[in-house]
Amino acid sequence: MTDDDDIIKQTTKLLVVGNTLRRKFSYCSREVKMELFRSHCYSIYCNSLWPRFKVATLNRLKVCHNDILKRLLGLPRWCSSSLAFARNGVNNLDVIRRHSVFSFRSRVELSANSSITYVRQSSAYVCGLIQQRWLGLLFVHNVG
Repeated sequence: MTDDDDIIKQTTKLLVVGNTLRRKFSYCSREVKMELFRSHCYSIYCNSLWPRFKVATLNRLKVCHNDILKRLLGLPRWCSSSLAFARNGVNNLDVIRRHSVFSFRSRVELSANSSITYVRQSSAYVCGLIQQRWLGLLFVHNVG
């Protein structure tokens, strides 16, 4: 199974969850909807372990995540996703992924487990693709 397959599965899961939330909780307050969104749409299983994927596959997941928030709030598809996330105090997928990577990487770095220590000291961990992907996510450079 490739990372793209995992991302596609997560996208499908997110679509099902989003449609269920919208259908069952359409009459709830905005605050309740945002709490439901945080509870059910922040968990993107194993995303910190995705070193190889097509950008287009991840973009589909981002669009799905954005659309769920907008549909839950009854906003049109063309409205700004960034504004919708900011105004409602919820994180977009990039922030969720950075938090997940930071949390996982911190647990690996601080672990006293001998197996994890062995892996952490290996060149595959130090110089590997997963470490490069993590650093790319954690240290985003703004251009301009």
